[in-house]
Amino acid sequence: MKVLLVQPSRLQPDGSVYKNRTRWLLGMTLPYLAALCPPGVAVTIKDDLYEDVDFDAPCDLVGLTCMSHQASRAYQIADEFRRRGKQVVVGGFHATLAPDEALEHADAVVVGEAEGVWPRVLEDAASRRLQGRYQSSVLSDLKGLPSPRYELIDLKRYRIPNLPAQTTRGCPYACSYCEVTQVYGARFRYRPPDEVVEEVKTLMRLGNRKFVYFVDDIFNAHRKHAFAVMEGLKPLKVHWTCLCTANVGDDGAMLDLMRASGCLHINIGMESVNPESLRSVNKKQNHADRYKEQFAAIRKRGIEFSLNVMFGLDGDTKDVFDATVDRLIEYKAPISFMFILSPRVGLKIRDELAEQGRIDHSDWDRYHSYEVVFEPKHMTRRELEEGFWRAQRRFYSLGSIARRLLPPNRYALQSLPMNLFFRRCVHRRVHPLTFF
Repeated sequence: MKVLLVQPSRLQPDGSVYKNRTRWLLGMTLPYLAALCPPGVAVTIKDDLYEDVDFDAPCDLVGLTCMSHQASRAYQIADEFRRRGKQVVVGGFHATLAPDEALEHADAVVVGEAEGVWPRVLEDAASRRLQGRYQSSVLSDLKGLPSPRYELIDLKRYRIPNLPAQTTRGCPYACSYCEVTQVYGARFRYRPPDEVVEEVKTLMRLGNRKFVYFVDDIFNAHRKHAFAVMEGLKPLKVHWTCLCTANVGDDGAMLDLMRASGCLHINIGMESVNPESLRSVNKKQNHADRYKEQFAAIRKRGIEFSLNVMFGLDGDTKDVFDATVDRLIEYKAPISFMFILSPRVGLKIRDELAEQGRIDHSDWDRYHSYEVVFEPKHMTRRELEEGFWRAQRRFYSLGSIARRLLPPNRYALQSLPMNLFFRRCVHRRVHPLTFF
């Protein structure tokens, strides 16, 4: 049996497909799905961003995964393969939260995690009897997971030399703008630490790479588990990065072990400096009055960090943009990823805004988090969008870069190139994550 897995790109405003010669970050979904295929199944992976999809490729099943802003392109690809008689299955966050829509373009949809249903999908595809909707009755216990098949990927096409791995799934916080709780469940699940460490050893042998990106939504979800993983990483001399909640800055022992085990960078969902805005999206785990001390503790350990910021929350007024940048400079944040709230399909915040008549449309191509697709509460759409770009320009101004990275510190060398690249992007009104 031959399986073709395709990572779709996205459609540009003129309807053309966005293409680039490289992608910044490597995702693990399709390589992991390939690893779930049993022996005897030949798997090919294509990335629609940097290579052409051959619609005449010999295969028995085409699999696609997508986020909301990629959905239209994913449906184009699915429709064309089906027109040529190929069987198509779609999965990922968007298909999980909009399965009926996805089924209009596919023979089958995988809702949620693939572990419990992928063998059955392959069996049904082999006999050309796909059943439409596949959803496991239980969530995976994360034991005995196979290592993603990154050897099927042209790793030279990815600018950041990381290999993704995972230690946990799930999240109990239920922030209203996020899909994780709905897709992966409202409690944390943990991979056995020794299995994580063995997988990292495997990844390090692939292309002689020593840079791992843990894709967990909250790496520090369970202190004991995180400590066990990091103790196992220490002898490997591996460099790694992860996502954490801001309160990791309250745990000096964890930060010390993160540094000792090779952590170079932490991405944190700060979202807002405004407590009212945090409350509006149920971000209970963040405490804006603790940010300065928390981020200083991370900086003290020589660990680079980046902060995710979201504009357009119901607590935001027109002064939120300057107030946020002022705080980011005060925190000496090396990097900030800024977004506009994107009320994607299936989210609690989308239901709330729709009930209030504040959703503009369901043109998924525009749900990429740097365009306003809803009615803000305390400002106009134009004020939100212009404020968003102004905040980015100010944060990545030369004066701001100097204040945040100078006098020379441990961040300057590793953060300066990214700051200068982002500066060029935002002055052209191109969101830096377009390239990721």
